Amino acid sequence: MKLVSVTIVAALILAAATPLAHAVTPVVTLEGDAALTSVSGSSVTAARFNVDTSFSTDTPGAPLFTIQKAVIFFPDHAGTNGALFPSCSAKQIERFRGDVKRCPRDSKIGSGTVTAQALQLGITATGRVVMFNGPGGRSITFNIRTLLPAYINESIDAPLTQLHGRYGEKLTLVVPQSLQEILSGVFVAVKDFDVSLTGVAHRDGVEYSFLKARRCPKNAVHGVFDFKDWTTGQIATATVDSKVRCRA
Repeated sequence: MKLVSVTIVAALILAAATPLAHAVTPVVTLEGDAALTSVSGSSVTAARFNVDTSFSTDTPGAPLFTIQKAVIFFPDHAGTNGALFPSCSAKQIERFRGDVKRCPRDSKIGSGTVTAQALQLGITATGRVVMFNGPGGRSITFNIRTLLPAYINESIDAPLTQLHGRYGEKLTLVVPQSLQEILSGVFVAVKDFDVSLTGVAHRDGVEYSFLKARRCPKNAVHGVFDFKDWTTGQIATATVDSKVRCRA
């Protein structure tokens, strides 16, 4: 009995002395950059707005998380002229068999790149992102195309919601399961998502920028990102704020 008691006490002391395993946390870095310029037919407006979002963890060498949802809150004076633009939705692009060149002229509002890793394969690849004005200017359609490690040509409608107060608008992008798991048992972790809004529409001989901010924003861009580690089932949320570098 004494031997059993000593063994139990020793085990408890050892357990207390052993630090608990550190839970890995996703880290998001977001950088915003805007350039204001005069556009005919309107006052000063944002002709270009770039958002570069990178993803990592707080533990060097730990696998990245798979992103499931991103909500971006834009500064108080942000706004869009989407109602003045033609549109191209995810359903339209699907009907076009992924040929985004068939979308209406002026419906394209931006482009960029996405760099992601197929976790179980250890392959990192960069794909193309093209953005279109959604129906009525109430959403942005993202078309994502990659060739490796698998051919992907998928479009997502991300709703835009008008807000009042600290933020003027928010964009909600829900990542479909097909982009989280590109092959059976192969999950994707985004490393970098770098896009720029540059769209200009022409109506009655007048040019309109997709973004209509009249001055540099006072508030930061705010992001909320939901993740999942598919190997452990761990769910995590990361938030980030970033001031917008702005040139008028």
